[in-house]
Amino acid sequence: MPLFLLIGQDQYQIQQQIMKLKARLNPDWLVFNAHTYSAEQLNDAILTAQTLPIFDDRRLVLIENCQFQQFTERHFELLQNLVPPAQTILVFTGHSIDKRLKVVKLLLKLGKLQEFETIPPWRTDLIENAIALQAKQHNLPLPQSTISYLATAIGNDRARIDAELAKLSVYADGKPLTLTDTQQLISNTTQNALQLAEAIRTGNTSQVVSLLTQLFCRAESSLLILATLMTQFRTWLWVRSAVKSQVHLEDLELADCCNIRNPKRLYYLRREVLTISIHALIQTVTELLVLEERLKQGETVEIMLPALVKIAQLFHY
Repeated sequence: MPLFLLIGQDQYQIQQQIMKLKARLNPDWLVFNAHTYSAEQLNDAILTAQTLPIFDDRRLVLIENCQFQQFTERHFELLQNLVPPAQTILVFTGHSIDKRLKVVKLLLKLGKLQEFETIPPWRTDLIENAIALQAKQHNLPLPQSTISYLATAIGNDRARIDAELAKLSVYADGKPLTLTDTQQLISNTTQNALQLAEAIRTGNTSQVVSLLTQLFCRAESSLLILATLMTQFRTWLWVRSAVKSQVHLEDLELADCCNIRNPKRLYYLRREVLTISIHALIQTVTELLVLEERLKQGETVEIMLPALVKIAQLFHY
């Protein structure tokens, strides 16, 4: 029995892996042999896993959104005594996993752990690598200049990367794409979000309203906008802290500490943060984290505008 633990925050990659596993099943009998359960339905999932597939040689049993600590001693015993047919593919998914848990140790012995973490938005090198790899899967040759632009324009959203590359592939129709073609087809959301960060840093509340309204009119992702703001303000905070501490660091050392790929940026970053209150930067990062949590808990994007205007007022001298 193949058993997989698909764990991480990158739900797009996890869903892609599940689709690959489903592709092992006969599509004509998929409705009878592909089953999805919540973690609370583990008993039912185990019963299904122990039955033979119908008119096929594979059965897929998926148990979603597991936290693993919710599994009881009874669940542990069920899993320990699980003897499903060899044709069953058993899959557990979850955002995180605690390898110290007894049930997790058991599952790791029985199966294979695959981790899918979201690429940090400031790791543009890893984002570029991901874009290059997915472009090959679309049979879409792209020059490095275009890949770099896409990394800046799209960020670390793998679902959007895949969708945009699919669009470019259809447009290219086997022909080479220029950077200009790509720029016309795919807008640079991150660049506009960086302009929004600059407006907040300078306390320009009217520009904050204007830029955020434009981003919303283009149906840009609120979480992507926040990720860009968070990256920029964290960078400013790190550089301001280094300047305030008066500890002498070479540019390469400081760039490494602040996760800045291009040390030449430091000259401009130092100038940008020279007169900024470090307390305002700390409060901003904190407020952005709170705002991100509220959005992920289901609050509407309407909360963003007053929150960002309030943050901008911290820098209005």
